[in-house]
Amino acid sequence: MAVTIPIFGKFPENLGGGNVAGDGPMDLLSDTIKQTLHTSTWAPNYSTNEVKADATNELATANGYTVGGVTLASKTYAASALVTTFDAADTSWTFTGAVTFRHAPIWDDTPTAPADPLILNVDTGGDQTLNGVTSAFQWNASGIFAFTVT
Repeated sequence: MAVTIPIFGKFPENLGGGNVAGDGPMDLLSDTIKQTLHTSTWAPNYSTNEVKADATNELATANGYTVGGVTLASKTYAASALVTTFDAADTSWTFTGAVTFRHAPIWDDTPTAPADPLILNVDTGGDQTLNGVTSAFQWNASGIFAFTVT
């Protein structure tokens, strides 16, 4: 199964301040950026899903997972030679029992308009069942995502 990491279509708009008066821009460095785990029954729509509430079927608090996920640490957002890159420390959970998930979206927990905008989704390509292990999302050495201006 191939892992894909698509960005949500509304993310660039929300990053720049949204499309409605009163929307606030996202600040990837100072905002609380989180990652959660969701079952395969959530079918992401990358065109219309905009906020965390659209990411249904998050795992329940159990077996080492806590609703609301984990907060990304050591975030960087930098530009060099027409490439702007966002990165953070790898995220992980220590599971004390069996958990099954497929999706692991990243979202901004700070903005209130729109509330908790989605950034991207790590789609593992199928159900992942883990039991009694520490599981990590190890980000690419080049960053979690990058925008290239040409």
